[in-house]
Amino acid sequence: MKYTAPTLTQKVAFVVINYYTYITTMQILQIGKAMWSYDYEIAALTLVDEAGALFSLTPPPHHREGEILLTNASLVIDGYNYLNIPLNSLEQVYLGFDEIYKRSLVKNNGMFWQPLRLRYKVGNDTHIVYIIVDHTFWGTKNQQWFNTLKQMLADKEEL
Repeated sequence: MKYTAPTLTQKVAFVVINYYTYITTMQILQIGKAMWSYDYEIAALTLVDEAGALFSLTPPPHHREGEILLTNASLVIDGYNYLNIPLNSLEQVYLGFDEIYKRSLVKNNGMFWQPLRLRYKVGNDTHIVYIIVDHTFWGTKNQQWFNTLKQMLADKEEL
């Protein structure tokens, strides 16, 4: 019997099935669409980038997009780039503007929403990401995600 290598379609189907099986075995607490960037990417924005973000139909500054999932163990963003932040590696959850993601970067000076900033550890390195969840013309769901994460972290500290 001659061996035939699996086609690309078969490989993709296998990955999708395994990914779906993995995700469905976790308890999904929240799900949404995310735009996100690392702190150093936002800090590197030029004046032209900052001015462009203020135009009417442009989304807020970000470098990646994907689907965001919150489980009882981690926060996962899956899209063109993949990010998995175990909740036990989170050092800080912050909702608001700061010296890197400034109010001046967004339309209406941030009156309708604020970025969600997560600081977490990977080994000895500290990473910071800014996340915007379910952005619409009227705002985001960042407050809801912030409240949930804050409550989950408080519950874990009590244990």
